[in-house]
Amino acid sequence: MPNSSSAAGGLKRNEVFWHESNRSHGPFPGERQNVTRRKRWIVGSIVVAAVASGVGFNLEHLERVYIAARVYRSHIFTPPPPAPGESWLRRAWYGAEFYRDFSRIPIDRQRRLKRFNPELRPLIDEIDRRQAAGDGMQYSMHIYREIRWLLNFTPRDGETRTKIDELRRSLSEPEMQKLATQQQSSDGSWGLGIDAWYLRLYYSVDEGEGEGDGSAPQYPLRFLDRINSPEKLTAQLDSALYDDFTKTGEFKREELDETFSALARLLFGHKHTGYPFDPGLEDALRAFVAKWQNPATGCFGQWLVDRHGRVWKMDDTGITFHVVSDLHGHVNRLDAIAKRLLQLDGLNFPAGPRLNGHYENHLNWDLVIVFRYAWPTLDEPARGQVRAGISHMLDWCLKHSLQPDGSFKTSDLDDTVGDAYYYGVSFLHDSGFFSPQDRFWTDQEFPQACAIRQRIQAKLVSIGLSDGKIREAYETLNEP
Repeated sequence: MPNSSSAAGGLKRNEVFWHESNRSHGPFPGERQNVTRRKRWIVGSIVVAAVASGVGFNLEHLERVYIAARVYRSHIFTPPPPAPGESWLRRAWYGAEFYRDFSRIPIDRQRRLKRFNPELRPLIDEIDRRQAAGDGMQYSMHIYREIRWLLNFTPRDGETRTKIDELRRSLSEPEMQKLATQQQSSDGSWGLGIDAWYLRLYYSVDEGEGEGDGSAPQYPLRFLDRINSPEKLTAQLDSALYDDFTKTGEFKREELDETFSALARLLFGHKHTGYPFDPGLEDALRAFVAKWQNPATGCFGQWLVDRHGRVWKMDDTGITFHVVSDLHGHVNRLDAIAKRLLQLDGLNFPAGPRLNGHYENHLNWDLVIVFRYAWPTLDEPARGQVRAGISHMLDWCLKHSLQPDGSFKTSDLDDTVGDAYYYGVSFLHDSGFFSPQDRFWTDQEFPQACAIRQRIQAKLVSIGLSDGKIREAYETLNEP
């Protein structure tokens, strides 16, 4: 199975945070099932009133009313428990205040995209063109990866501007493209071009695994010193888990996702690093997962701290995938997790598996991996939903993503050639399209699979395997 990668992994250019489908998900698990329609109407009215009272009624503010109401109705957050003696009305008002504050995250993100995308988009198109021609562009991709994080999740416009200038210069630095594929002597990472520690960690795990001969890295992995005790590891993860977003203006979702995934693959992926890990790290990571799992739903996600210091726990399809995948399915309540992800089917990433309401190979692959691990625990109604879901995903991939020449369309989520191949091939592989032995969800035959595999292989060979994601896609296609 290919390594999980969300970087891939963050929100992308024009994606909306959540889309509510026409299907009803019912009350949030853990809520009282006898909540009256009148009471829900009152709460919804309070959400609208709270937003309106705080921001007025220009076009942006009306959009915030809309977003706050939609997020409230999507039931993706488990609210904090009531405070002693707290009235229902005060609790409802604080909740509305939280949704009002949260609605600023996508609004601010869209403002940043509108400001920077006209300048950034031509640079990415040039990277795509060179990747498609077989050029290695890893240095530029590292820089772009950090830009994407800054744009989507932080208000750091000055840093974003600096990194875009750096990206532009990188296109005329072929030697740096080569150096970015190598381990760096300064701290032992593979993150040349990246400043954020969690991204250097992520790319070091993702790309350092490509050394391939089983030997220890050339340089000591000093960048791991930051987490090399149970206390340090827990503190690093907690700093990303508890998101005091009203004070910082940042949404730490990606930092949490990538940090956990990289650490789990380091500690449980049987990779020979030569690094002297503290023997207590594995137990510390398992304890963090146990604390992190939502008892109401089984899922994992960001914990957002509201202006009163209370914690709202978000269910997140992508993060839940990483926990299940990177722990090789050794996660409690897999049946509850799968059923909850089925409930979230009509929502947009990161809460759900859609993007602007449509499928993406990247997110479809996430679901297939979770469903594979959960399959033995599922009852027949849930299995029926899984069968229908994967069948629809597969039909979409073959009709809309895969092209006649064996390539995959780039998209708002996988907007580079390498990512498009990597996630398209990963989804087809792990859904069992190419191999009956991987077809856990159906006994259906796919007679066109062999020809499609050969077509994709031929296209990959024709453009070359210099890009890491393209190379991984090719290796996945050739797995027995």
